[in-house]
Amino acid sequence: MEIKRKKWVLVPGTLCTPEVFEPLLDELAVAHVDRHFITPDAPHVGDYQDRFRAVKCDGAIVCGFSLGALIVAHNLGALSKASAVVLLASNPFPNPRGNRANREAVRDRILSGNAREWVVENWTSMSTDHGEEIRELVASMADRSADLITAQTELAASRPGAELDLLETDLPLVFVTGAEDKLTPPEPIVSLAKKAKSAVLQNLNGLGHFALLEAPDRVASALIKGIEEVATSNEDVVENA
Repeated sequence: MEIKRKKWVLVPGTLCTPEVFEPLLDELAVAHVDRHFITPDAPHVGDYQDRFRAVKCDGAIVCGFSLGALIVAHNLGALSKASAVVLLASNPFPNPRGNRANREAVRDRILSGNAREWVVENWTSMSTDHGEEIRELVASMADRSADLITAQTELAASRPGAELDLLETDLPLVFVTGAEDKLTPPEPIVSLAKKAKSAVLQNLNGLGHFALLEAPDRVASALIKGIEEVATSNEDVVENA
């Protein structure tokens, strides 16, 4: 499958702008005219079905990162004619009982104007990169998208699980995750990827939650390999790269 000439429909994660995908899309040589973004600004997973239908995902590669991957996983019915579904740093499981209070505390802190500070304080749990460049990019995105945090918090806190949808879909699924991801660890995805009809998990050693920024070249290679495998075979594959 020639993915760089495909239409891409992309959904960023919590406190992220479309900029989070740019290094990966540039690495894949995806033309800017083929990049279509859906903003995660509605509070319920069902709020996005009409948006996916409106952007016309037929033949497209649909890609979500973190919260965006959650949104994609819950809307597979609107993506039935997509070429492939790519889930980066995915957590398609229900919000853990009792975790709403933690999410709301983060929301309140972000709304008080501390988005950048929150990212800096929590960076070691988000990334394996110890430099300032990626951290500052993520902090800047958080500052610029802070007004979305109320809807994003409600979406994350109220979501049901999407495991059954992922297991039953005929769509080719590519999971890409950092092996050192502390926010959306790969272990729960292993069994899911093995049981799905047509799925592959690319588990990238040494990378964290923001793997697509830490090593866009490795993520691009894993993504290409994964799409090629699910496009040509119905075998369920888990790869360590």
